[in-house]
Amino acid sequence: MRRGRIVRDRSVVERFGLRVGEMYRVAYVAGGAQSRRVSRSLLVFEGMCERRRWDGEATSCLDFVLPQGRSLSLLASRVVDVRPAALNERGQWVLLAQEQARRRRRAPRRISPV
Repeated sequence: MRRGRIVRDRSVVERFGLRVGEMYRVAYVAGGAQSRRVSRSLLVFEGMCERRRWDGEATSCLDFVLPQGRSLSLLASRVVDVRPAALNERGQWVLLAQEQARRRRRAPRRISPV
């Protein structure tokens, strides 16, 4: 059963320019107060939802899926950096330059005739 996505605060999504179904390299803070580290993962953005923290307060989360299919939900406040990624001609995931990312987002998707 798939849970519904709630979008209340779009500021994090807009700040990083996230689009559902796109691949990104996400840098996020992991670990507790004494052993914090920044982790980086290639992830597909699934949407934004609202979840309850341990103290009962609601908070925004970004939902991602790893290429292998495992889901990962990150607190919006833990996300440090997000960069768009794409497959190159060799089938490897590479980060897109900022100019390429902007061009890619502006261009409408077209279906090429076969």
